[in-house]
Amino acid sequence: MPKKDGLEVVHDVTAFDSNTKIILVTTGDDQKITNQCLSSGATSYISKPLDFNSVLKVLSNISGNDN
Repeated sequence: MPKKDGLEVVHDVTAFDSNTKIILVTTGDDQKITNQCLSSGATSYISKPLDFNSVLKVLSNISGNDN
């Protein structure tokens, strides 16, 4: 993303609506940043290259967490 990184976006989105479900799509190169995003409100993440079954699993887990 040219103007913001993922962590900034997570902060902005959760400040706007803390109930929003955020799924990171990451190269998996920097686990520290991924963990910071998860700690800041991201719901889950998917590593690139995307695998259809991984996407379905994450979406299923998130929809199952709606209470």
